[in-house]
Amino acid sequence: MWNPVEIYIAFVEPQFSGNIGFLARTMANFGFKKLILVNPNEIDKDAYRFAKHAGDIIENAIIMSNFEELRDFLDYAVATSGVDTVSPKKFKRIAITPREFASKLPQLSGRVGIIFGRENYGLYNEEIGKCDLLIRIPTSEEYPIMNVTHAAAIVLYEIFLQDFEPRERDLAESFELELLNHRFSEILDLINFPKHKGKNTEVMLRRILGRATLSKWEYHSMMGLLKRISYALKQKNNKGENNK
Repeated sequence: MWNPVEIYIAFVEPQFSGNIGFLARTMANFGFKKLILVNPNEIDKDAYRFAKHAGDIIENAIIMSNFEELRDFLDYAVATSGVDTVSPKKFKRIAITPREFASKLPQLSGRVGIIFGRENYGLYNEEIGKCDLLIRIPTSEEYPIMNVTHAAAIVLYEIFLQDFEPRERDLAESFELELLNHRFSEILDLINFPKHKGKNTEVMLRRILGRATLSKWEYHSMMGLLKRISYALKQKNNKGENNK
């Protein structure tokens, strides 16, 4: 994804096999393939069951015996934690947000590891101290600690956005919006909408269309509907005139 950066997602001493599966699935959602498991418990069928179609990420995971092995493998280690500080004296716990980290990622090179800790405790202070950076997701102070796979989803999403190109929409042009506005005005006349309210209503409808940023398809669909309404109202009005 980021060349020449190789991004690895590391899970330290996972307790529950299901969380390995959930993490693999989350990785696949955002295009990440390289998983490192540090001293995991037995990887049983729950891991593959919760991974759904991301079982290959588990099958190809790198298994390491301890944190030191992980740190030696990585060129740049990024710790994650639900606890941080602003105190300069406790610099190990000064964190940045996932978005801030994502913006720095293109400046890095080599093996970059984003490290998630144990479900019950997270990463130890000495482990965080061996990392180059700490990420914390801003959360409510009343309950700041997130589920590890939920936290992973937010971090990986922010990285994914840096390389994401939104699809271009074929938007309706200004003259087409004018035709819609004209059609709305015509309908207001056909229903004998009060003249003193008509101008403000036309402005309101214009503003709604302006905020909507209609696609070509939406424009044609709406225009077709309004034409039918206009035609039906004209037919009804003409029938009423003839019956007089």
